[in-house]
Amino acid sequence: MMMRLPIAIVLVMALAGFFLVGATEAGPMYVTDVLRLTLRSSPGAGGEIVGVIKSGQTLEVVTESEKWSQIRLPDGREGWVPTRFLTSERTAELKLARLQQQFDSQKEELAAIRLEVTELKKQNKILQTEATQQGRRAEETSTAYETLKEESAGFLKLKAEHQSTLEKASEQSSQVIGLEKELTRLETQRLVRWFLAGAGVLLIGFVIGFSAKRQRRKYLS
Repeated sequence: MMMRLPIAIVLVMALAGFFLVGATEAGPMYVTDVLRLTLRSSPGAGGEIVGVIKSGQTLEVVTESEKWSQIRLPDGREGWVPTRFLTSERTAELKLARLQQQFDSQKEELAAIRLEVTELKKQNKILQTEATQQGRRAEETSTAYETLKEESAGFLKLKAEHQSTLEKASEQSSQVIGLEKELTRLETQRLVRWFLAGAGVLLIGFVIGFSAKRQRRKYLS
């Protein structure tokens, strides 16, 4: 029984090693939150130190066992480290760095937003000034419109009165022309009458003179 126990343990360890050799493609692993971790050439504390890796270092697990794991660094170096110092989760240092990066990014975004808000405030102030000026112009335009409307009403009234005056003047001018024609006609008739009266007087005088001359001749003879 004492001879079989070591053989059984060896077989179990061999089988465990066989299954663990292929279980290395699960994903990247990280060194836990320790300051420094020695990388050894073989599993166990007696292995030669071939390097030192820091907390948060990304690495690939080649072979994993309960106590020691063979790992490969991004630069190609390989070695053994205690399994208990490996974790599949990001370390606090990496999380802190990521949070710091996010904070810096958000800080830059906040600065950009503040700058944009400042610019928007300036534009808003300009727009308010322009709106005030536009309001004043609108008020001035409204006042000018009302004034023009009143002046237009007065102008239209004057225009109507002027048109009425022109019509009356035209009517009176027609009447004057008619009167002038009538006056000319009357004067013509008067001149004709005067001419006829004068001619009649001359004719009568001629007849009277001729008759008197004839009687005088008769008397003398």
